[in-house]
Amino acid sequence: MKAHSLKQTEFFADLPLPLYERLMSSARLQEIESGALLFRQGEPARVFYLLQRGRLRLVQHTPEGKDVTLATFGEGDLIGLIVALNSEPYPATAEALERCELVAMQGALMWEVMLQHAPLAVRVVRMLAARLHEAHERIRELSAERVQQRLARSLVRLAHKVGVEQADGSIYLNMRLSRQDLAQMNGTTLETVSRTLTAWQREGILEAKREQITLLKPEALIAIADDLPN
Repeated sequence: MKAHSLKQTEFFADLPLPLYERLMSSARLQEIESGALLFRQGEPARVFYLLQRGRLRLVQHTPEGKDVTLATFGEGDLIGLIVALNSEPYPATAEALERCELVAMQGALMWEVMLQHAPLAVRVVRMLAARLHEAHERIRELSAERVQQRLARSLVRLAHKVGVEQADGSIYLNMRLSRQDLAQMNGTTLETVSRTLTAWQREGILEAKREQITLLKPEALIAIADDLPN
């Protein structure tokens, strides 16, 4: 691993060299192919990851046998940090949506570094607060919003995270995204997602191909997500 690989990321950029070297002393590069699992729900979490390239999703398996997509991660995201700091089990399974390159680091060493460098600890707290806020928003959406609203909001959220703006103003979602994935994200059925995407495609709001979605009229999806009149 190149010695400057983590220093190039915003999260670790100002880490003093001795602490950086301490954190990197047991770090390792890891590559996984599309469809492979990074870790499984229930496994002890002693390691967390920095995603350098690719996309991952976090899937929780319910006692009823259903899969629920809790989050989608892109380049620069930290995965499994909070549970690794406390040596708790991973709460969900991490599955690669495409070929991924990651840096694996020890949670115990991260604790040591955070105790000696307050700005890093503050960034971890802010990250945790942002993810907690997002989780609360997801709970509110699932309990109070129509399926169409939830689906539109998910697509808008993904556009901010992995969207690539095209010359004509449309936004291509740069990740493999199936209808089943969207159903799991939004607590609904495959049939409902398929029916909704078909209707939106007919209205010219988006283009949905096999595991690929382009938002042709992002503002229309924002209006649906916010339950605004056409």
